[in-house]
Amino acid sequence: MPQPILLSGAFPAVLACGLGCSGPLSGIMVWGIGFENRTGPAVDAGGGGGSRMVPRARFPALSIGADFRRLWLAQALSSFGEYLFAGTSVVWVATSLFPDSPRLPALVGAVVLAAAVPRIVVGPLAGVYADRWCARRTMIVNDCLRAGLFTLLLGAVQVIRLTEVQIYAAILVCIVVSETSAQFFNPARAAVMHVAIPEDRRVDAASMSMFSLTGVAIIAAAAGPALFGIFGATVAISVCVVMYSASGVMVVRSGDHYQPARVAGNRFWRDFTEGVRATWRTPSLRIVVIGACLYGVSMGINNSVLALFGMKTLDLSAARYGLLAMMFPVGNMVSAVLGPRLIQRIGVDRAYPAALSALGLGYLVYACAGGLVTACVLMLACGVIFSIYIMCQGPIVQAAVPEGYMGRISAVLGPVVSIAAAVSTLCASQALSFAGARGVVVGEGGWDDPYRLLIMSGAAFLLIGGGGMAYAQARRDTVRGVADGVTSTGRA
Repeated sequence: MPQPILLSGAFPAVLACGLGCSGPLSGIMVWGIGFENRTGPAVDAGGGGGSRMVPRARFPALSIGADFRRLWLAQALSSFGEYLFAGTSVVWVATSLFPDSPRLPALVGAVVLAAAVPRIVVGPLAGVYADRWCARRTMIVNDCLRAGLFTLLLGAVQVIRLTEVQIYAAILVCIVVSETSAQFFNPARAAVMHVAIPEDRRVDAASMSMFSLTGVAIIAAAAGPALFGIFGATVAISVCVVMYSASGVMVVRSGDHYQPARVAGNRFWRDFTEGVRATWRTPSLRIVVIGACLYGVSMGINNSVLALFGMKTLDLSAARYGLLAMMFPVGNMVSAVLGPRLIQRIGVDRAYPAALSALGLGYLVYACAGGLVTACVLMLACGVIFSIYIMCQGPIVQAAVPEGYMGRISAVLGPVVSIAAAVSTLCASQALSFAGARGVVVGEGGWDDPYRLLIMSGAAFLLIGGGGMAYAQARRDTVRGVADGVTSTGRA
């Protein structure tokens, strides 16, 4: 199960979003995409040359090729299924299975934990097998596995009279197996897209992925509880089956044009450690990992206190807090449309640390907000900046990773964020407990409010860390420029 979009805008799966979250619609027109006649060599990977109708306009990534569009759609469909069941399972447990149980918080926490454990434990290990196996076949098998899994759950709910405890156990099993399967699907997709996306189209592909995944997360996270409330679990589970089945069909239709080279051997731990070493020894990948850790710290703190800051410190009603919470994903989508040109002008290597530092500044100013309008504007700005940060990450990784290593390396990034977020969430919770034990009143709105101070501390990590990375990048650019100048002078 993916982590739901919170006000912090963090869902670890999206960290790999620019690594090749792609693949759509073959023959389907979506929002305002126009077409132009183009004569000459085929852009579509699946056919010959000649005159062709090529998507253009808002999302230039759609012109990369039909296989890319199918794979993009496969990613969107499978993500929809994940987010849908994520929202459904929590509501199912809280409103139908154990609504009056005093252990309800622990039961819901177990649902969240069931999704987090495979990301942290299985994710890095699954990348090794993603590099060994046929990437396309791995995607198909895991889509079929998830479709079959939810078909079994549907049959169990419809045919067998299960007790509440048995249904709860079945939900946990489905979450663990589905999320484990996703840990193999995601790096396999990243490996395919590493080959499929041309070097000069990586920012466009990352922009398209950011837009689609944000939209999918918003719609599916709302659709899951709505379908469960109106029609019950049967319809919600059926939609999951359809989504995974359709994703598998799109992967099958994509063909096998893009098969990354396999360099992994037969020794698991050697292959795994090679991937970790390659990640840390490559300067650009090391920067991505450090940036992911910094963001994970801020994310963990924000996941703990941003909602409380809004409803307690800012004294917002549930409806107004809902409006504030929507500003972050709206900023994501705006930036996904408008941000690629800015990134291409600045360069991904410079934009990445700058965006990280700017995000810290945005959260720092947000912690000083005193009203709804100011908070909404600042959260919208943070959403825009976060989207730029994510869109830079994929092209950097794709450019630095040698073919045959993408599965292992991409599978490292998500757990890095999850672990950093888990540690910072624990620290934030302990800090709030300590403040409460000392008689400190939280949420009163003063400058010494623990909610406000915790957000500022997470923002400081981003601001200082991103600033240091930006300074180091500027130094490297200066040294490289001097070296190039000396070389040119010597040749002259």
